[in-house]
Amino acid sequence: MATSHAAIPGDERYDRLVDLGLSALLVLQGFTLFVAIPLGGGSMAGRMLLDACHLIFALICIGVLTRHRLVQAGLFASLVVLVIGPVVGSRFGANLHLGSAAQHEAIALVAFAFNGGVTAVVARHVFAPGRVTVHRVRGAVLLYLNVAALFAIAYGFLAMDIPGSFIASRIATSATNSPFGTAGFSYFSLTTITTTGYGDIVPVDPFARSLANLEAVIGQLFPATLLTRLVSLHIAGGRE
Repeated sequence: MATSHAAIPGDERYDRLVDLGLSALLVLQGFTLFVAIPLGGGSMAGRMLLDACHLIFALICIGVLTRHRLVQAGLFASLVVLVIGPVVGSRFGANLHLGSAAQHEAIALVAFAFNGGVTAVVARHVFAPGRVTVHRVRGAVLLYLNVAALFAIAYGFLAMDIPGSFIASRIATSATNSPFGTAGFSYFSLTTITTTGYGDIVPVDPFARSLANLEAVIGQLFPATLLTRLVSLHIAGGRE
């Protein structure tokens, strides 16, 4: 049976690697959300850039943030599906009797599982007992962005499964990329979790509205919960 070796007490070298890994992932996630995803839907080069971000993300998580073999295997398998899934689907989807919608839904589920696994790994280090460092605070920001990414995938899946779940203004639909693609839902998710709400993309289906409400609530509660946890960890660390 595989065992977890994360957060080994007294292993200062491993702790430093984890700290650096959290900071590196924050930079990478910021680049992915604000650069790679907007470019990914417009060209093959953008798609390759997004795949490269996913690859580096997975390698850092597998090589640094977790030593649990099952988690490592799950992240690696999800990454493989994300990278080669669209190519395999376009070539062999008809032979496998899988329509385009079914292929996109399958990829969305795998992407959700991948980001969910990464979020769980990061959360374990952010909220674990121990000294509070600037890297751990950066990991908390990363966790916040990961939650937004998870909701973006969920919105996309809902839009595929229930057409018409979202509507967009004429300004949003006149943009180069579809407002209901990965970039569009990432934008909608970030404006929802920060409760900005520009109103150019609007959920109209009851499930879509409930999901948006849930993300807005999380966006409000997460900073307060995080601050409370980090303060308690800092006080506990000072006493030790």
